[in-house]
Amino acid sequence: MILILVWVAVLIAVLVLYFQQIYSRFSRYGVKHITPVPLFGNMARLIFRLEHFTDNMGNLYRSFPEEKFVGRFEFLNEMVMIRDVELIKRIGVKDFEHFLDHRSLFSSSDTFFNRNLFSLKGQEWKDMRSTLSPAFTSSKMRLMVPFIVEVGDQMMSSLKKKIKESKTGYIDVECKDLTTRYANDVIASCAFGLKVDSHNDVDNEFYAMGKVSSTFTFRQMLMFFLIANAPKLAKALKLDVLSEAAKQFFRKLVLETMSDRETRNIIRPDMIHLLMESKKGKLTHEDIKSNDEAAGFATVEESAVGQKQVNRVWSDDDLIAQAVLFFVAGFETVSSGMSFLLYELALHPEVQERLAQEIKETHVKSGGKFDFNSIQNMPYMDMVVSELLRLWPPGINLDRICTKDYNLGKPNEKAEKDFIIRKGTPISIPVFAIHRDPQYWPEPEKFDPERFSDENKHKIQTFAYLPFGVGPRNCIGSRFALCEMKVMIYQILQHMEISPCEKTTIPAKLDNETFNIRLIGGHWLRFRERK
Repeated sequence: MILILVWVAVLIAVLVLYFQQIYSRFSRYGVKHITPVPLFGNMARLIFRLEHFTDNMGNLYRSFPEEKFVGRFEFLNEMVMIRDVELIKRIGVKDFEHFLDHRSLFSSSDTFFNRNLFSLKGQEWKDMRSTLSPAFTSSKMRLMVPFIVEVGDQMMSSLKKKIKESKTGYIDVECKDLTTRYANDVIASCAFGLKVDSHNDVDNEFYAMGKVSSTFTFRQMLMFFLIANAPKLAKALKLDVLSEAAKQFFRKLVLETMSDRETRNIIRPDMIHLLMESKKGKLTHEDIKSNDEAAGFATVEESAVGQKQVNRVWSDDDLIAQAVLFFVAGFETVSSGMSFLLYELALHPEVQERLAQEIKETHVKSGGKFDFNSIQNMPYMDMVVSELLRLWPPGINLDRICTKDYNLGKPNEKAEKDFIIRKGTPISIPVFAIHRDPQYWPEPEKFDPERFSDENKHKIQTFAYLPFGVGPRNCIGSRFALCEMKVMIYQILQHMEISPCEKTTIPAKLDNETFNIRLIGGHWLRFRERK
């Protein structure tokens, strides 16, 4: 018995020393951090669903307001959170080559999905970015607007029918479901050339696969952190964010669509066509700057990395991976942004009415025609969407991996040592927290489109507004996302008044059960036809 107690005491002592060693490096260099829980690091409250990811990161961000960067532990692994906007600029732009790559989202055993633009690393990522960037210019988005409008017409027809059938003259709508179905049908049309009506055919396969693939449930969130922090264990357990059924569905869909178009010589200006053109080397960079009107204040510009000519030959799997990334990324982020946009407009009727008036005036000026130019000539629309992306950025956190040792400098003015971030260490840029920091945004919790008026937008600190990321590795689809959001809100406010209902979550409270930003109880709002 005594021998057992001795061994237990020795084991405890070894574990204590081990955890002290693991969790001590930040302290040795004066890098502030919240005391980690052994084994869990700073993840315990997240793992046990006591707070949302935005709160988990926000608490760390707000705990040390004087620091340029702070430490965080994901289980046993170090991560550095960047707080200082000038340091964000250095990392994202000036010294971009030191932070070229993202963390792995998919299992290392999955060669197919590791081929997408998000997952590719180093020179391969640069080559793929250069290959795809001509596909995401405003001139290409202009050609897709009719497809988006057609999907919006389907949605409006469904809403009007339900209101007509109601006995009250209004309906209460779960807007996350509404916008998810809308985003699904837009991507089905603009990416894959499919005509899908998810508002009436509610259980169609395309929607079902999209929802499963892009909703980060608690289980998927755990898998993501395991893949990122323990890739060997994840590989041994064969963990992956996407199911095998989803992978096979997308593979078959893309290959059959491409084959059918080749056989029948079908040309449709959507993403499949652009990917096929890129494989043939027919996409050029000549229109990235010329005729590339800014799609709005939040638009990110393509860097020199994306403007280089590339002669690389890509496989079918490479192209399938890009189509799937476009689908998964657009499905959740755009639908999330749009559901919160409807929520804020319902809670701020004065903003809603001013925007509805601008839509009405635009409709009259254009003679009832609605196209890409309509969106470009609506300054208040852009102010509203820009503010929405500040308050509720779908990309709540940016990540990078340090690709070679880098001197971050001193964490604060009192620190005695520079901190060298080691190769392989991830960094985090907490977009959600920065967008709500009163240092950069007066009354940050207030929804106020006037921040982005001509009189005020020059006051915005550039690297304190990051709805589509920063530097060469920013979101390639910013123009498409902005265009899609603006088309949807144009069509809804042209015909509908939106207001809170009994089930509306006021004040907003995020659901801890998912990695995505969603309101507890759902995004319920009341729709009635505009008179």
